[in-house]
Amino acid sequence: MAKTIWLDVLTPKQAMLLGTIATTLKSKGYNVTLTTRSYDYTQAVLKNLGVEFVSLGGYGNTLIDKLLEEINRMRSLVEVLGDKFDIAIAYPNPVAARISFGLNKPYIALTDSPHSEIVSRLSLPLARYVIFSKCIPISTIEPYIYKEKTKLVPYNGVDEVEWLKDIHPDMSYVRSIGLEPYSYVVARPPEVKASYYRYNDASTVFEAVLNRILDLNLKVLYLPRYIDDPLAQQLRTRKNVVIPSTSHGVIGYNVIYYALAVITGGGTLAREAALLGIPGISLFPEELYVDKCVQELGLPLTRCRSLETCLSTLVEYIREPDRFRCYAQNVLKTLEKPSDALLKLIEEANS
Repeated sequence: MAKTIWLDVLTPKQAMLLGTIATTLKSKGYNVTLTTRSYDYTQAVLKNLGVEFVSLGGYGNTLIDKLLEEINRMRSLVEVLGDKFDIAIAYPNPVAARISFGLNKPYIALTDSPHSEIVSRLSLPLARYVIFSKCIPISTIEPYIYKEKTKLVPYNGVDEVEWLKDIHPDMSYVRSIGLEPYSYVVARPPEVKASYYRYNDASTVFEAVLNRILDLNLKVLYLPRYIDDPLAQQLRTRKNVVIPSTSHGVIGYNVIYYALAVITGGGTLAREAALLGIPGISLFPEELYVDKCVQELGLPLTRCRSLETCLSTLVEYIREPDRFRCYAQNVLKTLEKPSDALLKLIEEANS
């Protein structure tokens, strides 16, 4: 009978997803251990969620550094956890997969990123279950698994539904960090240090778009990914830019809900925005299945690759900032959370 569940978090997106799931699991009576590392706003997100966690390890910039960080982190996790967990839950995560396999514990993986080939190859073959959005073709995940060993479990939604479905936005929070509702754009740069990110032009376009937004006299909430972000250093001198500290971060859905638009080098923030009816513009150079799915639902998510396209799309959206809000609320109600599938699997393990 599964009583103790270990969740391992590596990124801010995973912190929102697995931190929210951890709270749900606790409410169901499970003992939960959540571990993370020092990276980006990851710990700040967990603190804002009120989730207890143990932080071990950090993030490597070079290939050697990445490898050494994972080796050291695996040892630290084993020393802290021992074998005192019944099920492991994580995104594609080589460290969590290897520990679970070595201790003969079931590993449940959640993923919306079959494009992230390296971590998928290193972790999904060891997963007992892989939970993924129906937006993603099974054929894109099957190459990573042993069909007789791993069960694929689709659900009717996207990851972001997990933490957006029951939110209660707070306008006073937005004002407390120096922003006026409906007068700013949220901006997040490309994740250039990630192993799957092999594109150079997105950063150049992103910076150009950001400067043009500031030229329009709009305020910008800038969310850097890395402590050594050079653009963040430049932007600190601009009067219309708010940059939260990595130790505090922001409550994402609050700042998105009251924004005019979101522009990001990745996908998560743009999908969050679109699901709330806020225009989400993504510069991620690869078309993502989950993005396409959100677009097909009629929600305001757009991919752009050039300064002209990004800027014209943004200007068009902010002319009617409330256009999609009511529609998005109705769409969100119809979608499943990944935890809907996850809880069934855990109950199955308990039976």
